[in-house]
Amino acid sequence: MLENIDLSRKVPKEEYKRAKEELDLKIGALQRRVKELQIPVIVVFEGWGAAGKGTLINELILPLDPRGFKVHTTLSPNEEETLRPFLWRFWNRTPARGRIAIFDRSWYRRALNDRVNGEVKGTALQNVFKDICSFERQLADDGNVILKFFLHISKEEQSRRFDKLCKNPATAWRVTKEDRKHNKQYAKYFAAIEDMLAETDSDFAPWTVVEAHDRRFASLKIFNTVVSELERHIPKMESAHPVQPAQPSSQQLPAALNASVLDNVDLSLTVDRETYRAKLQKKQKRLRELEHEIYTRRIPVVIVYEGWDAAGKGGNIRRFTQNLDPRGYEVIPIAAPNDIEKAHHYLWRF
Repeated sequence: MLENIDLSRKVPKEEYKRAKEELDLKIGALQRRVKELQIPVIVVFEGWGAAGKGTLINELILPLDPRGFKVHTTLSPNEEETLRPFLWRFWNRTPARGRIAIFDRSWYRRALNDRVNGEVKGTALQNVFKDICSFERQLADDGNVILKFFLHISKEEQSRRFDKLCKNPATAWRVTKEDRKHNKQYAKYFAAIEDMLAETDSDFAPWTVVEAHDRRFASLKIFNTVVSELERHIPKMESAHPVQPAQPSSQQLPAALNASVLDNVDLSLTVDRETYRAKLQKKQKRLRELEHEIYTRRIPVVIVYEGWDAAGKGGNIRRFTQNLDPRGYEVIPIAAPNDIEKAHHYLWRF
């Protein structure tokens, strides 16, 4: 994909000014419409070091109402984040309905840096791609508009920009040894990027490769893409009137089809008190041993309780946790979602 990109494309200054003024007005109006229709929007910026992500993000947000968006800068995960699934920290940053989240680098770090560094490969890499596609699909199915930009420059252009930054004392700090190393590894990153684009490009979260040698051309391409995608999605939301299909009455179904798995549960089963106490103590002791083992192996465990009111969930949880180390577990009661939680994907709060 990248091999066919023409990096020499440019836009004259006057043409850029005329087009940009019109696009600024459009994107401001579209942001207001997004807020009215409660559409969450996610804009992802990936690209080579020194490709101009910061500059282009700044140009994109200037015509926007600052109350309606947030820019997230993705750094290396902290200690807590490394103990979670790698998408956990990004899930927490997904926008509420009617807001825009802009990511300066994103969940694709796992498929690029970690891959080139040899931390993710083989089956693990394929699982990363699957997790990312599933993550984006869930968000898109919930009404999120997802736009992904990859800013492309050549190895020579990247090296030239690093040199220019280093000559200015005010910007020299921005070029690290890691950046220079990445420039030397350009071919490895190029192959990794090609795979990433191929594996994660989809109708619901498409990639747009941006020729970033000329800032004006890159800016107009990003603005035009954002405007066209929002203009494409907004009419769908305006005309969306989901109709719930009529559910057949259970009385109309034959008895065999109306049966439930609960009908086969034997509610008469009992255990005598002496047997119960002996087995409970044995199991509680084993649970404590397992709690220590999963901590040392860093295995996350989720236990979900559902049931009728007064079925005994609370009492069972008390007995389950009675002999555990309280530093190793947390009991989370689930109530009705609040207004903030309702503004996100229904799984967001979990």
